[in-house]
Amino acid sequence: MTKLNDREPSERRRWLAVLLGTVMLLASYLMFIWSFVAASGNETTFAGGLFGIALGLVPAVFAVAAFVSINPRAMAATIGATVLWLVVTVPIAIGNLPTGLVAGYGAGGVIAFRLGDHHSRRGRIIAVSITVIYTMLLQRFLPTVGIFAAAPLPFLAVALADVYAERFGEPEAP
Repeated sequence: MTKLNDREPSERRRWLAVLLGTVMLLASYLMFIWSFVAASGNETTFAGGLFGIALGLVPAVFAVAAFVSINPRAMAATIGATVLWLVVTVPIAIGNLPTGLVAGYGAGGVIAFRLGDHHSRRGRIIAVSITVIYTMLLQRFLPTVGIFAAAPLPFLAVALADVYAERFGEPEAP
């Protein structure tokens, strides 16, 4: 009898993980943006509380991604993704908050989602890097659009990298 973690999740299950993770990511992302907008005014108490909730949602975002995608090391992946989120997001967000959030959530998503037999971290990292560059360009030329268009992209980039690896990756050895 095989355990649930021993077998590869179905395609439907993987996309469910991406969808649920993205919904959680959107909540956290928008709370971060709103907290910084509120902090620019006189609503510092509101901004601090909203920032705290958004920060508390970060591990929950990665936990949903890891557990729903049936990552065999879901707890370790959640912790690693959260730490990587901090390491990546903070330096980039100092210059541009939405780009930093996209980079952090994307980097965490690379670790949190289950790595299948045909998937590669290298492909995921490339996809997230392209997403970060795209977000930076959107922020430069269409700032308002860039803030909201960037939010759903990090986990979608990871999922599309996996789909690309499955369809166009190296064939299995006999």
